[in-house]
Amino acid sequence: MRSLRFLCLLLFLAAPGPLAAAPLDDVKQSFRDYKTAILTSNGDAAAEVVTRASREYFRKLADHALTLDRDGLHAIHLSDRIYTLLLRQSLERAELERMSGSDLVSLAVDEGWIGKNGASRLELGNYQVEGDAATGTILRPDGGETPFQIAFARENGRWLLDLATLMNLTRTAFEYSVQQSGLSEDEYVLLILEQGTGRKPGPAIWSPPS
Repeated sequence: MRSLRFLCLLLFLAAPGPLAAAPLDDVKQSFRDYKTAILTSNGDAAAEVVTRASREYFRKLADHALTLDRDGLHAIHLSDRIYTLLLRQSLERAELERMSGSDLVSLAVDEGWIGKNGASRLELGNYQVEGDAATGTILRPDGGETPFQIAFARENGRWLLDLATLMNLTRTAFEYSVQQSGLSEDEYVLLILEQGTGRKPGPAIWSPPS
């Protein structure tokens, strides 16, 4: 009888209780919160559910907007160049210097630079959680898995989406879009800037703001 009670105790301790699924549920909720923020153009809400690295990524883009000349811009990836120049086209130097990474994420969402169309189709599956890191695999429209993942991190007890990794996935999309457009990279960038801000950029866009 004593052995039976001991075995039952071991099974109880080893069995996953109701809290075992909590981290996975929290990661899934983080993705839902991010997607809702994008679809509703709620920049402040989006900035609240992305990682510190995400906010630092946008702050770095603002620093690029403040400092890079034409050669420097062409030394960074096309996608980073586009977001850098969107910030330069949209903000005065004082604003670029003042705004935090959170402010810049919020602006990008409010302005629609992180598109609703892509977010509306974005679905994740096969979530994996390991310690304070997690991933979700991007699914095809038919529900099949793609090779691409979005990362999450637990910071200060909250699961947050790593927007920086998601932005990296857009690099291939931008490269493909340029190829399909028949435009040079510079022509394509200027077209995106005009569409993204409603204003045609002038030659000064290639120089740091004074």
